[in-house]
Amino acid sequence: MEQKNIPILNEKFDFNISLQVFKKSIILSVLVFILAAVGAFVYLRYTQLIYKSVSIIQLKNENTNANKILNLTNAVEEINSIQTIELIRSKEFLKKTFNKLPLGVSYYSQGTFLVSELYKATPFTVDFHITKGNLYNIPIYVSFSLNGDAAIKYTYNNQIVQKSLKSNAWTDIGGFEIILNITDLAAIREQSNKIKTDSYYFTLNDSETVYQKYSSRLEVSLLNQEANTISISITDNNARKTSEIVNAIAEQFIKYDVEKKKESSQKILDFIEVQNNLIYQQLDSIEQLLIKFSITHQIQGDKESSTSNVNRYANLLTKIEEDIDITDIEISSLKQILDEISKTPNINAYNLISLLPLKDNNILLSLLNQIQNLITQRDAYLNNQTKNSYQIKVIEKQIETQKQTLIDLIKSNYNRALERKSTLTKRLVEYELKVYGNSSAMDLDYLKIKRLYTINEEFYNKLLEKKAEYLISQAGSVSRNVILENSSVPSFPIAPSRNSIIILFFIVALVLNTIIIIIRYLLYNEITMPDDIRTYSEVPVIGVVPLYKTKLPISQLLVDIKPNSVFSEAFRSIRSNLDFLKNIPQSKTIAISSTIGGEGKTFVALNLAGIFAIQGKKVILVDLDLRKPRFHLCFNTDNSKGVSTILVGKNKIEDCIKKSKIVNLNYITAGPVPPNPSELIAGKEISDFIYSLKEIYDVVIIDTPPLGLVTDALNVYKTCDFPVYLVKANFSKRAFLYNINNLHEEKHIQNLSVVLNGVDLKKSRYGKYNYGYGYGYTDYHADYYDDSEKKKKKGFFGRIISHL
Repeated sequence: MEQKNIPILNEKFDFNISLQVFKKSIILSVLVFILAAVGAFVYLRYTQLIYKSVSIIQLKNENTNANKILNLTNAVEEINSIQTIELIRSKEFLKKTFNKLPLGVSYYSQGTFLVSELYKATPFTVDFHITKGNLYNIPIYVSFSLNGDAAIKYTYNNQIVQKSLKSNAWTDIGGFEIILNITDLAAIREQSNKIKTDSYYFTLNDSETVYQKYSSRLEVSLLNQEANTISISITDNNARKTSEIVNAIAEQFIKYDVEKKKESSQKILDFIEVQNNLIYQQLDSIEQLLIKFSITHQIQGDKESSTSNVNRYANLLTKIEEDIDITDIEISSLKQILDEISKTPNINAYNLISLLPLKDNNILLSLLNQIQNLITQRDAYLNNQTKNSYQIKVIEKQIETQKQTLIDLIKSNYNRALERKSTLTKRLVEYELKVYGNSSAMDLDYLKIKRLYTINEEFYNKLLEKKAEYLISQAGSVSRNVILENSSVPSFPIAPSRNSIIILFFIVALVLNTIIIIIRYLLYNEITMPDDIRTYSEVPVIGVVPLYKTKLPISQLLVDIKPNSVFSEAFRSIRSNLDFLKNIPQSKTIAISSTIGGEGKTFVALNLAGIFAIQGKKVILVDLDLRKPRFHLCFNTDNSKGVSTILVGKNKIEDCIKKSKIVNLNYITAGPVPPNPSELIAGKEISDFIYSLKEIYDVVIIDTPPLGLVTDALNVYKTCDFPVYLVKANFSKRAFLYNINNLHEEKHIQNLSVVLNGVDLKKSRYGKYNYGYGYGYTDYHADYYDDSEKKKKKGFFGRIISHL
């Protein structure tokens, strides 16, 4: 018959097994939870706190009051929220902001486990000038003497450098000059007393390092699109520093907005000033020419009145000449813009906007703003990407396309302006011929000079008027944006969150315990109940022995203490079931073995013998475990003679038989441990020995060595009338059943049976187990071994715990 395959993993759920696994895992689970609690404490205690500060700004697109009064439009197009976010993220803007904060030197206090940054709370300050070398981003440790002097130590080019410093004095240290000022000597001494090693150090930070460090922690986001509000936040280990950084960024943005507006207005004013100077010079030159012409030709007031008719027609000529002058200014502006673009590869849109003509510049203004937005977007992406990245290349391509469009449009406007000037000049000549055709040459010259003077005078006055308007607008320049909320120094960190960490570690411990229990359940391969044996073996189970909860140092005979207990009834059931296996009217032999030691074969042999003796049978117990004898300990007797001395012929059987406290129950100890137990048990003498005992006793019960370890008594086991194999609940492995199946199927041992020992009836579904024929001991859990003590009444929770 083919042996049944015993699975390594449990294939189905069993509540009893799961409860048993849970009980065995309680201590480990508690340890896991304790470790989780310790881990959470250590993490919270020694993890750097992270603080977050937030500042909120609001963008407003309306013009200033000054511009409304003067009817001036902003030269710079209104910037929307997305553009503002990119502007604030831009490298140049952030560098400019960070340079205004004391971030060039970072001060630290090093404790036993944690390093704390002393932002604006350091007991000393450092100023420096690097002349050569590169000492940026290198920890420079500082130690202080009692008199206030200091010494620094740092590693440069894999060499340790140590230098002494005088407080409040510049010191040249081969690569840079440094001055160290002590502001709180008492705090330094207190820290030095706590930590004997160098507890203070500082690092010198270049602008690029500062930018990279804090830009990665900065978050600029649209808070409310309808309200046009933007949130600026940053995280850091120092609470005060986070607050000052976001407030500085918000304030710098407001200043930046005002500066850009003033810069644009100033460009326009500079242009007006240049034009004013040129026209003033022309006006002065024409005035001198007019005076000289009047003196030379002796032109009086009546002469001017005589030309009044001509003056009436000359207004049209004046208008044409004004248009020519305006066109000249437009041509000059467009040419200057083209020159600026050709000189610099990177366009500064804000500078070019100020050079635009004062009218009809909407398209050019829109293009310049689009280019500036793309430049701002590119600079923002360059913070996290390289110049060769796909996204940067796409933006560069868009910038070049818009730039070329701008150049083409400016050239087109420039050419149209030239054509317009040429047309105006031709019209001017035609009108001059019509107006001055009948006048004398002197009159014409005089009128031309006078008209030229009038034109320049009017244009000069207009420029002065515009200059005054822009000066008023510049004086009234305020940011259209406001800071809705300045950040205060945060009192509580955002991370690590105490509750979150505790919950996280608890969940990790819970999951880990669950995994451990599941794995232990899947790998649980101990026999727990008779069904486990019946499932994988054809050998019959003839009895279940209840668990004896009181720990015994050695096996004892107990069935005589309380013969009516469920414990005694279990052995009566085994006795009866043996008769069912094979009815032997004469003397019978019972051999009890197991796979390994500790499964209780000696204990079962003793009490099974006691049950037979109580029935009135003459019973002899034989300790055949010559390697590890136990009977002399169980009966508290000497072991100087026994089975080993009988087999070697040193003693006779009757000399080695000893009586127990139960009538009709005798026993023979193993005797001294022989050097060759296998040869003794395998000889013919053992058969004669057992046969002689059968002649005297009704029942011979033999306690054999564990067959799973040695095969000394296999022949004895095979020749006995009732070979009994013992397994222990929650101790014996399922793999032990292979030994039982092998004895039954390969060794062909007849009448082989199994007894399951150590079953906890209170926690097993076999707590209501019927032994024998009709003797139903339903819920008979009164432990016979508790007779010596009255059971204490348990409370509600005690009963629950006892059933777990």
